Amino acid sequence: MKEESPCRWHVAVLLFVVLQMGCARGLNTVTGRITPAHYRFKTVVELSKRNKLRPDGWRAVCINARITEGDSGATDVCKFEVGLPLRNEDLGDIPPEVAQRSAAITANRAAHLVLAEARPGEMIAVLCLQFKDRYEQLLKEEIAGARVSQCETEGIETVYFDIPGGLTP
Repeated sequence: MKEESPCRWHVAVLLFVVLQMGCARGLNTVTGRITPAHYRFKTVVELSKRNKLRPDGWRAVCINARITEGDSGATDVCKFEVGLPLRNEDLGDIPPEVAQRSAAITANRAAHLVLAEARPGEMIAVLCLQFKDRYEQLLKEEIAGARVSQCETEGIETVYFDIPGGLTP
């Protein structure tokens, strides 16, 4: 029987389904992904009919995603709201499919960047905060005006990712 290194563990995480940490390499292997279908945005501010050239309108969704450290079984939920403009100066009108695809691709990229650098024993709540900060930074580079924050917009859908008994796409 092969003995496992004490520095190796797994984390099942929202978009980041498995995180394997190893002492030898320094970088963790991160697999899994959230899909565009998880981003069921609701328009909360309609586009203005008079304001065709300036940023306008708003859509948002709340994501609740389970994070589980594989070896210990410690679990937490990372909750975040993703808000995007319906129109901005760079892209003009932003179709829902473009918003969903950009949000998902960027979330997976942010998760990989944060979790690849996570250290053994790092608190799940800290990883969630680091993910949200990196996600917002990257998403703003893709879609000017984007926001990643606490879930606080009334009337938007909450989508559950990797939570038993939660709603799934």
